[in-house]
Amino acid sequence: MVSVGKIAGFIALLGLVLGFASVAVAAHGKPHARGEREVTGRVGKPEMVLQGSVASVSPNVGFIVIRHGAGAAAEEIPVEIDSKTALMRGGQRASIDTLRAGDRVKVMYSGSAGDVSKRVEVSPGPAMRTGTRAKAKKPM
Repeated sequence: MVSVGKIAGFIALLGLVLGFASVAVAAHGKPHARGEREVTGRVGKPEMVLQGSVASVSPNVGFIVIRHGAGAAAEEIPVEIDSKTALMRGGQRASIDTLRAGDRVKVMYSGSAGDVSKRVEVSPGPAMRTGTRAKAKKPM
């Protein structure tokens, strides 16, 4: 007769074997074909990427708030901009003072716990891209 203890032991052993197998498969996985050099000097793709438009900028505090997503599902996410953050505009280093609401940003995080690097690439918002600002309508 099979006891409950033997069944539980078998399931635990099976889970352990499957766990080791999945780790081995992941360790021998195909590396990224195209390496991108991150701020920290690591080569590889960023682990997390956020894209959206800048909702607000707080240079005194060192934060921007980006709107990630569209419509009712959009989230406002605060992003800290500190001295270790690589803030880039047009391939050149930029400061938080140059950011404006409406600018489009791409925030890329990479690294490991305790050693995360952040790169923020800025492109102008729709009104700035065309070189004109939206004009207020005159009353008729």
